[in-house]
Amino acid sequence: MFRGNYQGQIMGACSRLTCQVPTAFAVEALAVIHGLRFAFELGFQSVILEGDSRLVIHKLVTNLEDFSEISALIWEAKEFSKLFGVCRCICAARSGNMAAHAMAQDGLTRREDRFWVEEAPLLVAAVADKGRRLLDPS
Repeated sequence: MFRGNYQGQIMGACSRLTCQVPTAFAVEALAVIHGLRFAFELGFQSVILEGDSRLVIHKLVTNLEDFSEISALIWEAKEFSKLFGVCRCICAARSGNMAAHAMAQDGLTRREDRFWVEEAPLLVAAVADKGRRLLDPS
């Protein structure tokens, strides 16, 4: 999970080791929970959550009752989101969220939970910097 501010600067990053998660949707929902918990522990008052799973993002923003296999994870994520003054959920294509994808790839190579504050692994920082330059080439 990668956290940046509105200027694209890294505010924090974490990778969590998880075992035996049954589906890709459960992995995405669990990443949301870990990211929201991390943002709360860092003291953020508002967050914009970007994910590339339309299904998970849809479940987070809808008020419809959820009976899916990830309903407990969605409920937990919604409860965490209430801890923030503002919590927006946005579906972003993976191509528009490459720093988060790089963070996930980095996490796969480690065998422990890792946390960074105001920094990230070098590859993630480089991808975030490239994305920031694309947004503001000046």
